[in-house]
Amino acid sequence: MNVTLEEDLPYDLTKDPIVLDDTGYGVWYLDALDNMDRYKGRTIEYTAMVLHPPQFPKGYFVPGRMAMTCCAEDIAFLGYACKYDKEDELKNKQYLKIKAKVNIEYFEDYGKEGPVLEALSIEPCAKPKEEVISFV
Repeated sequence: MNVTLEEDLPYDLTKDPIVLDDTGYGVWYLDALDNMDRYKGRTIEYTAMVLHPPQFPKGYFVPGRMAMTCCAEDIAFLGYACKYDKEDELKNKQYLKIKAKVNIEYFEDYGKEGPVLEALSIEPCAKPKEEVISFV
């Protein structure tokens, strides 16, 4: 288990919502796995790309980002499942601003408990200047 001190995070945990920039999203994605209780019930806001995994149940999608952890061959899509009753209106690879509540619950695709977002608001937005985030 990695322990990241709250003062080392690139965003302010005292804010509501917690606003994630490109660097913040990558750090949050990793920290939310290791420190789920830190985010349980909290509201986050960030720019995301829509992904509709074919095996996901109706009413769920993944608002995430493409991320490079070390090199161009290592680019992967990082995101958590998100409940949204109008997910079928969202297009794959569409960008949006999302505000969501972080819940910790069992999700079949994870095979265990993990962060499952609950969309509070979604607005289409322009593609970010940097489409691929890094962890620097």
